[in-house]
Amino acid sequence: MRKDRLKGEGLAMRKKALTERLIIFSLIILFVFAGSLQAQTKKYQVVVPKANLHLEPDEKSPVVVTVPAGEVLSQASAVKFRHDWIFVYYISPDKDKTLAGYVKQQMLRKLFPEVNSILISSGEQDFQPKELDLNQKYELPIFWGMTQEKLFGAEGKPLAQEKSGETEVYQYRREIMNKQCLIEYIFWRNELVSARYHLLDSYADNNYYISDYLKIKNYLENRFGQPVNDRVVWLDPTYQNKNEYWGKALGSGQLEFHSSWVVGDTEVALILTGSDNRVAFVAECVGKRYKSFFSN
Repeated sequence: MRKDRLKGEGLAMRKKALTERLIIFSLIILFVFAGSLQAQTKKYQVVVPKANLHLEPDEKSPVVVTVPAGEVLSQASAVKFRHDWIFVYYISPDKDKTLAGYVKQQMLRKLFPEVNSILISSGEQDFQPKELDLNQKYELPIFWGMTQEKLFGAEGKPLAQEKSGETEVYQYRREIMNKQCLIEYIFWRNELVSARYHLLDSYADNNYYISDYLKIKNYLENRFGQPVNDRVVWLDPTYQNKNEYWGKALGSGQLEFHSSWVVGDTEVALILTGSDNRVAFVAECVGKRYKSFFSN
């Protein structure tokens, strides 16, 4: 009996300690989240099938939330923990609230690509950007599983490339629908698994990015039907009812747009997000059969 009573008391103490840690952790989230909106946060995208956000930078630590591939996380602290853990927050679409935790950095990629200076636009901002030409058809010159040699035959020599483990990325600059774009073709184990398109044009007014996003989203809806995922995420609702300030909210990292479709053997996703008055407008096509097996 005494042994059972001691065991019960020990379990109760551990539960109490965990509850206290969760309360402290929640308070930290409130302070970090409030400060991060002012400090302009970095944005990351989950590139593995799922990423666990932990209470502490330890895989044995309790899981706060499991985040699926493609979701966007915001860095809540510039400090790295144990070299490869970062502290992030996430707006859960199911619970409609902000959750935070530690995640391994190799499960993520930066939403703002590091590109060779050859690929970057002049840096001058467009006050009157060119209109999207939706009549200019663009078809992927690729098929999933193709080799690098097939890609070079179709697209020519890449302007830049990088390799990390079994993943290789080849970068090209192209004009698509009257817009300058950076294209990244991602190979895993020498097979093409994904293609990403980053808008390179720089707009003086961030509302133009929102306009372009909505036009392309409408174009894809007309071609492929309603998206399987369609979200407008407000990390801070200050400007939510003031449409004229949505561009400002986008650039400061307070507003994000997400939509995605499944088209045959391909998943198509659009992401529009921002940070530090920089905007990332990304379209990504992923071969469905590869999604569960690679990260890039």
